[in-house]
Amino acid sequence: MVSRSLPLLALAGAALAAGCGGAAHPQRTVARAPYGTAGFRSYAQARAAMAAAVRAEDGTGPELGPLPARAFARPVARYRAYAGRQADAMERDVAALGRALASGDRVGARAAWSRAYGRYLRIGAAYGALGDLDVAIDGTPGHLTRGVRDPRFSGLHRIERGLWRGATLASLAPWTARLARDVRTLRRVVRRVEIAPLDYATRAHEILEDAQRDMLSGRAAPWSGAGLQATADSLAATRAVIDTLRPLLDGRGDTLPPIDTELLLFGRALERVRRAHGGRWPALDAMTRVEHEHVDGALGALLEALAAVPGTLETRLPPKIPSIASQERRG
Repeated sequence: MVSRSLPLLALAGAALAAGCGGAAHPQRTVARAPYGTAGFRSYAQARAAMAAAVRAEDGTGPELGPLPARAFARPVARYRAYAGRQADAMERDVAALGRALASGDRVGARAAWSRAYGRYLRIGAAYGALGDLDVAIDGTPGHLTRGVRDPRFSGLHRIERGLWRGATLASLAPWTARLARDVRTLRRVVRRVEIAPLDYATRAHEILEDAQRDMLSGRAAPWSGAGLQATADSLAATRAVIDTLRPLLDGRGDTLPPIDTELLLFGRALERVRRAHGGRWPALDAMTRVEHEHVDGALGALLEALAAVPGTLETRLPPKIPSIASQERRG
């Protein structure tokens, strides 16, 4: 007999292999696809699916009863309120960016840009639900036909390139005005964004999975070198999501204690690097090899702990595997 769980195991295994290579999401050059490698959005989601398939195959069933979807209503509502506050702060930072450009203050404009970028990253969990708005605000030129000269390349990274590559400040004013309009839309959207329970359960892992692949590699903010600061902002977003999920995670196995420990240790690893560089976030190329290794190691341990969240918060039972006897009766 061929088990019905084998296709699920094969799909999950393929996604796990891809996840270990750091390719859960494409860069945000176009709207994100609904699903990534092998039908799963991330390593965390694939791992949860594999665990469910194994439990169904060996007959043990899930260790925890599934949660009703309505259990996520309050965590998502709390997240929307948090995301709205970050979007409000981002609007103020973009306004400060516009004022700095108008006054010819490149240093002030860079500082305001960094704050605005950080606020957007702290929103974190909504990216899968923002679609084209996410691309307009945070898209990179990667696969655009004309690259950095493509008119579809806009938002934070169009302005970043200009600020750090010597463009005139006046030339960046129209792009900043466009960003300001998009952020006003963002403020409305995040307060009513819809996020499915399974999607929300995977967000804590995916936020830092993206940081590992894009921020710490320098792909996400190549001109400013703001990868480490961006990773710290992604950590803040992860903490916010975990805090909203804490009432659901508490008491469901031993998932939460390791997460709290690794969140603390990763935060300390980031802060050690900042202290070593005079209390400021250094550019990625200013970090030593040892600093990179410590940050990467602490992040890897945290991602391993966070990968247990989707399975802990599963909302449905795995499919029941039919017995040989039942198949013979149907035959």
